[in-house]
Amino acid sequence: MEFKKTFNALKQNFSITSGNTEPNGQGFSFKSIPFCSSSKPIPCTLSGIFNNTNGNSFASEDAKIKENMHFNLPVYLPSSSSIYSKAIVLLHGLNERSWHKYLPWAHYLGQKTNRPVILFPIAFHMNRGSLSWSKPRLMMPHLINRKVNKDISMATVANIALSQRLSDDPLRFFTSGGQSADDLVQLLELINDGSIPFLEKAAQVDFFSYSIGSFLAQILFLANPKELVSQARLFIFCGGSLFDEMNGTSRFIMDSHAFGSLRKYYLNDFPFELKNRSPLSSFVKGGIWGESFISMIREENNRFYREHKLQRLREQIRVISLKKDKVIPSKAIQAAFACIRNGAKDMITELDFPFNYSHETPFPTLPLDKSEEVDRAFNQVFSKAAEFLR
Repeated sequence: MEFKKTFNALKQNFSITSGNTEPNGQGFSFKSIPFCSSSKPIPCTLSGIFNNTNGNSFASEDAKIKENMHFNLPVYLPSSSSIYSKAIVLLHGLNERSWHKYLPWAHYLGQKTNRPVILFPIAFHMNRGSLSWSKPRLMMPHLINRKVNKDISMATVANIALSQRLSDDPLRFFTSGGQSADDLVQLLELINDGSIPFLEKAAQVDFFSYSIGSFLAQILFLANPKELVSQARLFIFCGGSLFDEMNGTSRFIMDSHAFGSLRKYYLNDFPFELKNRSPLSSFVKGGIWGESFISMIREENNRFYREHKLQRLREQIRVISLKKDKVIPSKAIQAAFACIRNGAKDMITELDFPFNYSHETPFPTLPLDKSEEVDRAFNQVFSKAAEFLR
């Protein structure tokens, strides 16, 4: 596939608000289906260590962000006239507001597997976030105010919303992930019930995940609520490590202060609270996601639980890491799966590309003299994914 050409063509034709989009003579289409989250946003005030301070607008109650509760799921359909027995759910990265990056991904997977690809937005991301977060003019005053702290690096208008929200309360990382996981369960149950019009009842669902979407997918597969993913497969790209091996400081993800707050909370304060009787401790330990989430924070957490589960999942998961990935390093991904006996090497493929790429932009739209290299790299990754998910 010609990546740059396909990216530009799909970007011009895609609209999440206009319902069905079918490029003339192409055979495929994009469909938007309405989704209403039945998972109530978990109150960040469970913790008590971090409070919503200074009257900052980002610290408003998450429940008031209507876009997070009622939104559209974009779906790529290889053919608009078919009813399918299989589908793929695609999970994106942290702090993303546009689906454009993922349109060629969905197109390739959909065409090569002949499956619909459901683009699933994590809570408060993509089309589930406040519209103001994507408007530089409205974000600039917050950025200027944040940069008063000279010790902050990588603070940009692109990451100010997430950076401020996580700095105000790092527990949002857990609570929004919990809502996202509940919403995925809701989607899988809708598919099982035959409530998705282009899918057969109880259609098989597999997953393609990227970056923090892989962290969410791993927790889903470890927890396996109601055995909904017992037979599902998961293809991970640029993800798979434990939390403490990630580096989220990036111009496109979050600034240094936000990531430092996140690390301090989940590596120090969070485990301390779980040892005591508190609303947070009761909530985490009493839910279906808590044990799996805790096991993905650092190696010693719930180690037997995590390793036992991963051993059982060895045939259901495949991973591609990138050698120069600085956000979720390849070595950290390999370490997370090293516990799998007689299978870890077959599960993980490390790749390196002959052009300037990054975790955030693995497939840049380069000039023509370099575009063929990007085409080859893209096809190398997604041919492996399509083969596994077919």
